[in-house]
Amino acid sequence: MGADPDSRLKPAALHVHSYFSEGGGVSSPSRLARRAAELGYGALALTDWLSLAGAVELHQACRGLGLQPLTGATVPLRVQAQIYPVVLLAASRRGYGHLGELITLARERETPYVELEELLAHAEDLHLLSGGRAGPVSRLLAARKSAVLQGLLSTLRRAFAERLWIGLFHEFYPEDDRRVRALRAYAGELSLPVVAAPEVRYAVQSLYPLHEALTAARLGISVHTPHPQAVRNDAQYLPSLAELRDRFPFPEALANTARLAQACAFELLPERLETAPPRLPPGLSAPAYLRQRCYAGLEQRYPASAREAARARLEYELGVVEEMEMAGFFLLEAEIVDYCRSRGILAAGRGSAAGSLVCYTLGISQVDPLAHDLLFERFLHAGRRSTPDVDIDLASHRRDEVLAWVERRFGGGRREAMTANYITYRLPSALQDLGRALDLPAHQRTALSRRLGRDYRHLRPHQARRAQAVFDEVLGDSPLKEVLLWLLEQIEPGHVRHLAPHSGGVVLSAHPLTHYSPLQRSSGGIVHLQLDKDGVEQMGLIKCDLLGLRMLGVLERAREEVYRSEGVWLDLFRLPDEAAVWDALEAGDTLMLFQLESPAQMQTSPRVKPRSRTELAHQIALIRPGPIQSGTVHPYLRRAQGLEAESVVHPALAPILGPTRGVLLYQDQQLRILHECAGYSWPEAERLRKRIARAEEGEPLEAEAAQFIQAVERTLGATPAQARAIWQMVAEFRGYGFCASHAHAFAQHAYASAWLRRHYPAEYWAAFMSERPGFWPADTLRQMAHRQGFAVLPLDINHSGLHYRCEKTPQGKGVRLPLTAVRGLSQTQAEAILLERLERPFASPEDCYQRVALPRDVWMNLVRAGAFDAMLDRRAALYQAQALLQTHPKGARPWLEAPLPPTPALPPLELPERMAWDYQTKGYSELALHPLDLMRSRLLELGCKPLVSLQRRGGGPVRTAGLFKFLQKPPSARGFAFVVVEDGAQLAQLILAPPLWERYARTVQSAPVLVVEGWVQPAGGLLAIQVARLWGLPLESTAVSSHPAAAEPGDAVALNP
Repeated sequence: MGADPDSRLKPAALHVHSYFSEGGGVSSPSRLARRAAELGYGALALTDWLSLAGAVELHQACRGLGLQPLTGATVPLRVQAQIYPVVLLAASRRGYGHLGELITLARERETPYVELEELLAHAEDLHLLSGGRAGPVSRLLAARKSAVLQGLLSTLRRAFAERLWIGLFHEFYPEDDRRVRALRAYAGELSLPVVAAPEVRYAVQSLYPLHEALTAARLGISVHTPHPQAVRNDAQYLPSLAELRDRFPFPEALANTARLAQACAFELLPERLETAPPRLPPGLSAPAYLRQRCYAGLEQRYPASAREAARARLEYELGVVEEMEMAGFFLLEAEIVDYCRSRGILAAGRGSAAGSLVCYTLGISQVDPLAHDLLFERFLHAGRRSTPDVDIDLASHRRDEVLAWVERRFGGGRREAMTANYITYRLPSALQDLGRALDLPAHQRTALSRRLGRDYRHLRPHQARRAQAVFDEVLGDSPLKEVLLWLLEQIEPGHVRHLAPHSGGVVLSAHPLTHYSPLQRSSGGIVHLQLDKDGVEQMGLIKCDLLGLRMLGVLERAREEVYRSEGVWLDLFRLPDEAAVWDALEAGDTLMLFQLESPAQMQTSPRVKPRSRTELAHQIALIRPGPIQSGTVHPYLRRAQGLEAESVVHPALAPILGPTRGVLLYQDQQLRILHECAGYSWPEAERLRKRIARAEEGEPLEAEAAQFIQAVERTLGATPAQARAIWQMVAEFRGYGFCASHAHAFAQHAYASAWLRRHYPAEYWAAFMSERPGFWPADTLRQMAHRQGFAVLPLDINHSGLHYRCEKTPQGKGVRLPLTAVRGLSQTQAEAILLERLERPFASPEDCYQRVALPRDVWMNLVRAGAFDAMLDRRAALYQAQALLQTHPKGARPWLEAPLPPTPALPPLELPERMAWDYQTKGYSELALHPLDLMRSRLLELGCKPLVSLQRRGGGPVRTAGLFKFLQKPPSARGFAFVVVEDGAQLAQLILAPPLWERYARTVQSAPVLVVEGWVQPAGGLLAIQVARLWGLPLESTAVSSHPAAAEPGDAVALNP
């Protein structure tokens, strides 16, 4: 448990809050533990407000510190309509479970508290301290309600017996010396033991200003505003033992802290995993049934010629699974996937699980680990203590259906809930919170956040000085600048601001989950634990990650559209390799393709020239922070193009790095180098891999380097220079990188998207537009439809549905716009229109207005978007709509026979105006016309060549123009900025060197049309222009009413500079 044998003789800190106290503390459990150990404490009790979220971290942190971790919480107790905080400490795992149940009960109420009867019913193996200044003993004595207090203590004593303690507090308030002596005397009169229990909210005294500022931020007030939670001084830090004795000169109060700590010592973290019971056939154990299912799957997956090798691998994996007693875990995962398959829901495992033959034969994964030589040990090995990650992607629009089934199947008796997601401070969120608390004007807070941009918004608060130039620019000489910066620097890395439910982590248990963690309900009504995924694993719980993936939603919808239009049901995991599909990827034609549609991938694809799913997996993995930061990208691309010979530092690396052209691309390769070249065990290799991934840029890792280099020299007989080179390769692979199985799982979806786009473009476009999984704006995607040659059918009140749908037309196929394409029209409102339409079609705008209640702005958008164009001219429809609003302003209701004024003769809507209305109400137009078509004459007068006419090779200067789409300025680009513009189906990337970015930043961020002079770069599939000069133009139509500068894709890499 990490405690020193003599710790029982040392005082314990018994009333300590961390940042898990929802603003009641500012230090992490780890920092509090380190500080307590430095000061010579024997034990530390974490007693966060209605929270056990920090318990796992505390127990882990105390290992090696000689400090005993104590698990507790501060719980509000209601007594005669008043609420008082009391401190509860668990004496055992049973007591911990009772505490979890009490916290859960409290949090189920709008105002959290537990009733006295509930506390008494869960008193077993819990110790109760009377709380601090706000506790029942202190407040009832101050209110002279001695009869109420004596009755309460008498009741508590019957339930807690010798486990009831009077906590003494002293925070240098006036009369605290007298008050602490009075409390001690009162306890003596009742023969109740006393303990020194000062309330601690920060590890060191200097953090008091941060605590006050964050408290004000949580309350939404200024630090200058008085409030009930304000404290009078900075005394709520962890005192030294000498200070503790000065505050509490009572030997028994200090000795009792050690006595209480000894009574509450237990091991929280279990040695074995707990799993919910799977459904088993009669007479079969979980291992036997798993073996049966896996071998049945093997027979289906592999031909006879490949089964011998498959059986050997399967036996090895099953041996590890059985040794770790995890057969039930895999059967539970398989049961979930079986349900999805039975309902026609696309479900596919990804991550390291796709490297497991057990997962492949069970149908959890769709990636053959033998065909791709995937590493099982990245997923699971005998030395692993925690549950492996099995991430199952689901069609996003059907994920709630699966979660509802999981809740029905496993959720009885609080045995199913989501894991927590710890929302931690980043620099932008921290400066917003602290800025409000400091009364920093809103416009300055907004300006700071905007100026941080992509260059600095990833920083943690303690790194704020790296963005000093931004603070100087916005705040100038303001005295608040240094205060704000100082406060930001005091926030620990990983400071938890609040808890939220995880996006997909579902915990399944054989016992009520309150035995492991309290449950609480999010603002959205989702029940989740207080433990995040790491805490869940440490507590030995089973976690299933059920993640909604929009691209799987696209694939599922596209399959349905193909079946509706062609009567063909596709097996999307068994699509044939076709040269035409690879040709498109080789050309960089990757718009709307999964993981391949970013500008960086558009440029990468023609260089990689993928002709297999393995090469496609490498390409997908390449544009990630790990490979980018380690310098892997450019060597890989040069070798793929034949511009550089493939080589490795030492021959032992050839089997590991050979498949990826001699460069380190995957986490698996990093692990194999650690294991095979340095002789580390799999657990040791995994720990070092995670240590490297977490290391900050520039962190030397000297101790790890020395150990590794010696190990490589010893294991391989390598020279010191070779060993150092191998270490440099391993150590530079920091940040986020893919494991090979994850890349192959994504490559499968990427190929399916490319195959569908090639063979069923209309169906695929309809599905893609319904899900919108990428970052490209709708008008750019509209141009893709125009390029592929199918019609985009207009909005129609009598034909449009909820989603984009493929329809057959006399000219071929088209895609009908849905009602939900109209801005402001919710799905609920669209469903109301569809339900009313089932009765009979709408005959006119008046008929629709009469039968369906819509808000005024939604009604007008529906008309201006062209929903009634099939009945009458849009301008006439708008006239009638306005007349209806004037004569019947309350919308649908029993219709009053009031004649509408006659519609006058109106000129038809001209194309520019129609396009403007389309963009304003839908974000794009179904017209083949492009906004730049309305200003071609002016662009030609300026000497601008259309983007489509530019040659994809270097040469003389060019002048062209494009509609702004988005800006990228990735940290890896050394100050370069990349701006994507569009003219019809042609996209281009403008490359601005740092001086030019400084000169033209405002123009780029404000002008809808950019005119550019520069040179065409010999890039890949995406036309690239090195900018020399740049101008901004307004649109000559109001088609695009705002500058979409905020639309920034997530992955970017400087491929050109």
